[in-house]
Amino acid sequence: MTESGIYPSTALKLASNDESPIRVVYVMGAGRSGSTVLDTILNNHEDVIGVGELVHLFIEGSAQKENCSCGEARDTCEIWHSVREHWSELTGISSITEHERLMTKFTRVQRLAIPEWHRLRPGNSDPDFAECLRQTQATYQAIADATGKRVIIESSKNPLRAKLLCLTPGLDVRMVHMVRDVRGVVWSRMKPFAKSKEGGVPGDMKPKPIHLATGYWMFMNFLSEQVRRAFPDQPSTRIHYENFVTSPDQTLTEIGKTAGLDYSRVAQRLAAGDAMAPGHLYAGNRVRTAGPITLRSDMEWMKRLTPGQQRLTWLLAGHQLRQYGYHRRPSDSNTGNVNDPQPAESIVNAA
Repeated sequence: MTESGIYPSTALKLASNDESPIRVVYVMGAGRSGSTVLDTILNNHEDVIGVGELVHLFIEGSAQKENCSCGEARDTCEIWHSVREHWSELTGISSITEHERLMTKFTRVQRLAIPEWHRLRPGNSDPDFAECLRQTQATYQAIADATGKRVIIESSKNPLRAKLLCLTPGLDVRMVHMVRDVRGVVWSRMKPFAKSKEGGVPGDMKPKPIHLATGYWMFMNFLSEQVRRAFPDQPSTRIHYENFVTSPDQTLTEIGKTAGLDYSRVAQRLAAGDAMAPGHLYAGNRVRTAGPITLRSDMEWMKRLTPGQQRLTWLLAGHQLRQYGYHRRPSDSNTGNVNDPQPAESIVNAA
């Protein structure tokens, strides 16, 4: 926005008739569910670029806080430097603070997120909404131009951002709702981490109490379901972390159907024990800064959470856990075989 309060008149070029929309495979759900690992693995398809939690791209000062997963500082990484410069060219805006304000207005997940949910609707005449869509499309156009890839994997997780993307012109959005047993999420969020730029931790992270961590898991997964229902014509699927780490070939096949991609080669590499290159994930779990990764199951919570902590977590979220196919007393033999009883696991209405 200019000093006069009027947005730049520069119109962003939409995809032409002979150019397909930019495809965005968006991973949503609760944090600490394995989305960064999934993003890293999906990034190893030759036709895609994984970007991690892109929502952090336009937060003031974020470029100086962490490194890109390639090992370079985010403000000097060739890819992200190019993206930021090209975004400014496309939008006619030199500062990112205005985009940060728009993202906060339309996609902030706070309390019940009711105002944000209703703002994200077709026909919203608010000038801020039209400008938010314009700047959002410019972000993905800048990434496509900088990388030469027109399929972008994003794992920002925020379901409201998924809804925003579904309303953005020039984008073909495919949604992946990733669910993990809440007890694994609770245990992960109970652990503190010290600030480390090289380690992928932008600031000191304090442990979260069980009731807050569980409530967060319940709300983010509920909201993810609502976004899928709001856009039944958008290809989408729900996957489970436990199934992914034990049978990645099946999960990748499911995601491939939704994304319109063949992940058989990546699945073969995982089966052979090959390490997956992290690419250029902008933000996400600290694992993205550890270099190439191999897929392994993390069920530490089963030994670390006390029986009382597990009972409390189940008391709070048991109904939702049962809907996702989890059990009150999981064992090592069944945590990797979650049978989701809910119907319409996948919605694939586009090639």
